[in-house]
Amino acid sequence: MTKPNTPNLDWEISEDYYSTDENQKELKLEDFMDENADTESEDFGNTIASAADEALQRTVHDVHQVMALAGQGLTTEHIAKELELDHQYVYDIQVTAQGFHEDDEIATAHLVMMK
Repeated sequence: MTKPNTPNLDWEISEDYYSTDENQKELKLEDFMDENADTESEDFGNTIASAADEALQRTVHDVHQVMALAGQGLTTEHIAKELELDHQYVYDIQVTAQGFHEDDEIATAHLVMMK
C-alpha cells in the first residue's frame, strides 16, 4: 500500500504510464523511412545487376575463346598462356564444357561462375 501524497513508484501498474495524450502525434514506421531509400536501393540493385552482366559477358567471351583454341588441339597450358588467363580457370572451363553436347557457352559460363 502506498502512502498518501507519494507518487506510485511502480511504473508497470501506473495508469499514467499507459495513458496517451490525445494531442500527441503517434509515430509510425513511415516517419523513420528515408524517401530516397527506394531509388537508392533500386540504383544499388541495378549496379549489382550491371556488374553481374559484365562478369557473365566476360566469362562467356572467355568460354568462347577457350573452346575455339581447344578445338584447334591446344593444351590447357598453351590456351592459358595465349589468352593470359589462369591455368585453373581454363581447366575449369574445359571440364565444365564437357557436360554440354550442344556447346552452350552461356550455360557453361554460368556454371564456371558458380564455382
